[in-house]
Amino acid sequence: MTTWLVRLDPPTTATGPRVAVKDAIDIAGLPTTAACPAVGDHAKPAVEDAPVVARARSAGAAIVGKTNQTELCRPPDGVNPWTGTPRNPLDRTLVPGGSSSGSGVAVAKGEADIAICTDTGGSARLPAACCGVAGLKTTTGRLPLDGVFPFAPTMDTIGAIAPDAAGLIQAMQLLEPGFAVAPYDGPIARLRLPELTIDPTIDQAIDEALANSGHEIIDVPLTGWLRAGVAAGLIINAEGYESHQHLLADGRMSDRVRDWITRGKHLDASMIADARTLGRHFRTQLDTLLSRYGALALPTMTAPPPKLGTESHFDFPALTSPLNLTGHPAITLPLLPTAPIPPSLQLIGPHNSEPHLLSLAATFN
Repeated sequence: MTTWLVRLDPPTTATGPRVAVKDAIDIAGLPTTAACPAVGDHAKPAVEDAPVVARARSAGAAIVGKTNQTELCRPPDGVNPWTGTPRNPLDRTLVPGGSSSGSGVAVAKGEADIAICTDTGGSARLPAACCGVAGLKTTTGRLPLDGVFPFAPTMDTIGAIAPDAAGLIQAMQLLEPGFAVAPYDGPIARLRLPELTIDPTIDQAIDEALANSGHEIIDVPLTGWLRAGVAAGLIINAEGYESHQHLLADGRMSDRVRDWITRGKHLDASMIADARTLGRHFRTQLDTLLSRYGALALPTMTAPPPKLGTESHFDFPALTSPLNLTGHPAITLPLLPTAPIPPSLQLIGPHNSEPHLLSLAATFN
């Protein structure tokens, strides 16, 4: 049962969709383990739902369990030596993506209609892309993080995974009372990132989907994406050390996660300050483009998901983590199937533009 850590019977009073919750988010009466024995072996049942879970429950959602993830929300590949690695239902030889691995797999297998998860560097968008479903990273600060296991507080956001854009709209309606989409009417900037190498098959699929969207598409070259990704990684490592250093005394975590936590200890404060400054400048860059075009488009991943056992050589968050640095909302959508995994389109909007961005996303499904 590697997809789920806890299964719950749908409440008879629930009238809404079946909702899975990542095991980084509190559900009343269940421990939050972050899929790591260093946390889970000492975790006590949560006293109350995290606000995002409470909102979904109040809106009629049937909370059907806690989904597996990678240790401490860290590895982006979906691999977990303690709780098992959820199998990608599109191809069991490929990674499921992480850190919200069980969330992506549960939705892709039809075992949940929606998954509530987190996204610190791509944790909702990457498993969605790997498993052929849709993922949402909300605007930083839009939804409360109370009752959510901390990783990198200035980068952590609430995310959601659903089969398609319509499911993501339903997720936002559960997570934010009164949420409603608003029409999107404007051009889309197709970002070209000369610093990164992207699989030509993915680029072609993105271009074809945009060309058939009915929107005006403008090619826009953008430099600085690679540096923004490096800055995001530095901040995640620094804040992650502050959040998780107390766990180092416990031996029950994988060597790679221990190494990642320790790495954050050695980062110079001036280096982190420079990374934050770069992040503010890069946000201004994106804001300037978004004021002109309304939405930006690019792939979610630079290449198809790798095979299990080869994941250490793959840069999963290359196209996702800069948006945690800048705080913009982003949506990933599967495009027409290309065996074995459909390419994933990523759409970016201005801060708090989820109503317009989800409306735009719905035109691609």
